[in-house]
Amino acid sequence: MRISYLRRSKKRLSPAQVEQLDNVGMVWSNEEYQVGRIERGLTTYKAMYGDVRIPEQFVVPHGDGRWDRDLWDMRLGEAVPRIRNDGYYEAHRSRFEALGLTFDRWNEPEYPFALVRQALESFYGRYGHYEVPRTYVVAADDAAYAVPVRGMKLGRIVKDIIHDERYAEHRGELEAMGVPLKPRKELMVDRICEAVRCYRREYGEKKRIPLTYMVPEESSSYPRELWGLALGQAVYRICKSGAYADYRDRFEALGLKIESPSPLDTLMEDKLIVVATSLSLFRQLYHHANVPQAFVVPAEEPWPQELHGDRLGMQISYLRTSKKRLPPAQVEQLDNAGMVWSHEEYQVGRIERGLTTYKAMYGDVRIPKLFVVPHGDGRWDRDLWDMMLGLSVLGIRNDGYYEAHRSRFEALGLTFDRWNEPQYPFAQVRQALESFHGRYGHYEVPTTYVVAADDAAYAVSVRGMKLGQIVRDINNASTYAEHRGELEAMGVPLKPRKELMVDRICEAVRCYRREYGETKRIPSTYKVPEESSSYPRELWGLALGRVVYRICKSGGYADYRDRFKAVGLNIEASADEKEASL
Repeated sequence: MRISYLRRSKKRLSPAQVEQLDNVGMVWSNEEYQVGRIERGLTTYKAMYGDVRIPEQFVVPHGDGRWDRDLWDMRLGEAVPRIRNDGYYEAHRSRFEALGLTFDRWNEPEYPFALVRQALESFYGRYGHYEVPRTYVVAADDAAYAVPVRGMKLGRIVKDIIHDERYAEHRGELEAMGVPLKPRKELMVDRICEAVRCYRREYGEKKRIPLTYMVPEESSSYPRELWGLALGQAVYRICKSGAYADYRDRFEALGLKIESPSPLDTLMEDKLIVVATSLSLFRQLYHHANVPQAFVVPAEEPWPQELHGDRLGMQISYLRTSKKRLPPAQVEQLDNAGMVWSHEEYQVGRIERGLTTYKAMYGDVRIPKLFVVPHGDGRWDRDLWDMMLGLSVLGIRNDGYYEAHRSRFEALGLTFDRWNEPQYPFAQVRQALESFHGRYGHYEVPTTYVVAADDAAYAVSVRGMKLGQIVRDINNASTYAEHRGELEAMGVPLKPRKELMVDRICEAVRCYRREYGETKRIPSTYKVPEESSSYPRELWGLALGRVVYRICKSGGYADYRDRFKAVGLNIEASADEKEASL
């Protein structure tokens, strides 16, 4: 409390006193201190790893002498997204940019290449190869990996490298290490061909590969990366079901006898008609045709009894993968039933339609993170009801979902640098302010005020809105500057928070004088009563006695002393004034 008081009183301290406190390491501004810590953390990280691409899970190691001691255990990885995405310490943006921190992360890798290489080498040390499964994530407590790479989605990173989306400049270096950088399907064909050759060497050229055969673990006859491969199943699918049809010549060169698959293999023409019928009924019931793979026709109306128990999801999934082998007439038949051939294209289309509808309603696509399409709202396509559109947009913008379709989202007005972009369209902010006024009778929104998620007094689209923070930002002229005149005309007070508080205190003192007389002292415990007709509604509950005591005894709001004296408050002389009078 004493330190906090000295910070507020710095302007009234003598230079000698300020110097004395500086010598013992006084922190006058908590914000400047925190910015300085982050700045030192970024500088140290950059010196160690060459850039400031800091993983979100990164914590400064405890006891590491390369870091300043007051940075140990600092969650530096969490601090960077707050600066980059949430606008923390915006006034100091140039200092962070000078260290190499960027604010458009669409194509920026999360990790510096040195860490990716380190993780790959650790993977190789454990497994003896670089074929990282797509779902592989370094465990947070895996001691085989360095601390900075724990939690890394290594499989996803390798997938992006293969598709030339990340670290393109290091591709040659990775190939020299032995990292396989072919597309996943081609790598799988290479593995199957090599496994067949190994099998032939061990069992002879004419020996048939059993359906249940799996490459044994620890087998010296096979390279380590083939251990555990279900070779029998893979060969059966190639020979009987037309899997990897584009590589048929390579398999035949190894002696595999591949049967010519029928257009539908397991699905005959009459079965296709049943699938199309089921798909049409699914679309009528659920208002979309994106059938989940696990969907089984339920034994209930309105499904016909002969369809009960059909694994419709699996049948649809098979048809999607077999599209190239279906005759045009069958493709057209399924198209007429609403067949969704690509799950990704369907999802992108839904989001696109959602953005279009939202823009038509609100004028832009600044969609709140918590926005959910209202159920039963006829202005939205029915298959969009209950869609978490806000989270979908967040995933597109921050996590790179559906990156190949970025131009389609940009055409609708979606931007990918959100530093100064308000989260809500102004129409919704105005709507929330009007609802606040309807409830409280004024527009003095506390900085911490958040619209409750279940508050029926507010429209669904503004629930969860941090209205207090928004009004604070408007006060500081950082958002909605073009609407400032409109807000002032509504009666929204747009002075700095401190000045607004002084106005409230002066008005409350005047009301107290009118009720109790000019000479009546305000007790330190006095609080403006709720529902009092003697005070404006926005003053109800104000701890007037405590505030007046701080002003008169402790020098609170020192810059406004003249205003307080004008309403009759007896303010004691400050320490500097007493010293000057001696």
